[in-house]
Formats: sequence, C-alpha cells, structure tokens
Amino acid sequence: MASYKDPQLRDGLAAEYVIGTLRGRARERFEALMRYDYELRRTVAAWEARLTPLATAAGEIAPPARVWQAISKRIGGAQHVANGLAGLGFWRGLAIASTALMLLLATYTGVAPRPEAPMAMVAVMNDDKGQPALVVSWPPMKAMRDPHIRIKVVQAHPAMEPGTSWEMWMLPGGKAAPISLGLITTDRDQVMKVNPALAPKMGDAWGIAMSVEPGRGSPTGAPTGPVIFKGQCVKIL
Repeated sequence: MASYKDPQLRDGLAAEYVIGTLRGRARERFEALMRYDYELRRTVAAWEARLTPLATAAGEIAPPARVWQAISKRIGGAQHVANGLAGLGFWRGLAIASTALMLLLATYTGVAPRPEAPMAMVAVMNDDKGQPALVVSWPPMKAMRDPHIRIKVVQAHPAMEPGTSWEMWMLPGGKAAPISLGLITTDRDQVMKVNPALAPKMGDAWGIAMSVEPGRGSPTGAPTGPVIFKGQCVKIL
C-alpha cells in the first residue's frame, strides 16, 4: 500500500479510473482505497471535472430522412399480419423481419458514419481560470494515411481579433520547444490535418496549447503571443 503514497502514481490511477481504463481487481482496490482517502477522492473529482467536457464533445448524429422512411415501410408491412397470429410462426417471422431491417439499414450508404478509429490521446485545454475551453483528441497516428486531430469547443471563448490568428502547439514535454500544429478557426467542431512528419511524435505529446498570433501565424516558429488555452495529454489507448 505504500506505493499509493506516490503523488504521480495516485494522479495517474485517478485519471485511469475516471476514463475507465482501470479495471478488474486494480479498480476494486482503488475504490476501496478511496473510501478512506479524502485526498484521493479529491484527485478523482478533479479529473472528473477535467474530463467531463469529453461527454459533450461527441455531437449527436441525426439519421437521414430515408432511414425513417425505410423503417416506416417495414412497420407498415408488418401491420398487415393477422391480429390472431401469435404462434411460433409469427414470432419467427418477426425476428426475420427485424434482422432484414437491420441489414437494410446497414446497406444504405451514409446511413451511419463509418466507424472511426478509437481516440488514443485526449487533451482538455483550460483557460487561465482553470475552466475547460477546448477538447483536442486524436486516434493512433502511426498507421494513418491522413493524420488529424479533432477539436471541440466546449465553452464560449474570446472572439478572434482582426489581424490575429489562433495557433495550436504540441508540447513535447521537458525542455523541448513547442511544435506548431497549425491555425484553427472559431468553429465549434474542427478537424485539423497533422503534418505526416509530426504524426509519429503525437503519441508522446505531453500537452497541447493555443496562442494568439499575427494573422498568418507565428513568424518565428514559436509562440509569440499570449497562450490562452493549454492542457496536458491523457493516453486513452
């Protein structure tokens, strides 16, 4: 139990607990420890507050009208079945119809988005008051043909002043200099392409930051204006 006194270990376990990657007996031991450790509960609460914006980062997807039309036709056809049919044959038919409907929906191109690779890294970027402002996430990039990151605005943010730009930076950690990821807009949901040469390094990123720069970005290759949002990366996979 002495190892649980290590602040870095406690913080890492709290993050894994909140994300859900701490499982089995390790999770049970952690939950038992929390019952008697107030500071550990506070650490967990801090991670929950930090990662709660992830729940809002996944936007709703409305199915196309043709999906509902297909469902209505199937339901309408089922209504022609005699009311008295309640035997085994009826239920088998219903099961077949349900399976057919699932296959029908699956064959429609664009009915549902193609499944994306699971996110491997997440950074919740806070403002100077410690409030979450942006959520940046990305899947494993080593095998990606088109490496990219996803950016989700989770709170009202300052307006971009005329003649300025917002530049995203990958923070390698230690004494390494920030590396520019590019410029972003004020859109609530964004996808930013990542330079393929930088993609292999994203899995080891320590954090992400955003600075205010001149209209075309930093003229020096390093942040020159105020850093208004920043956050530490958390590995999910």
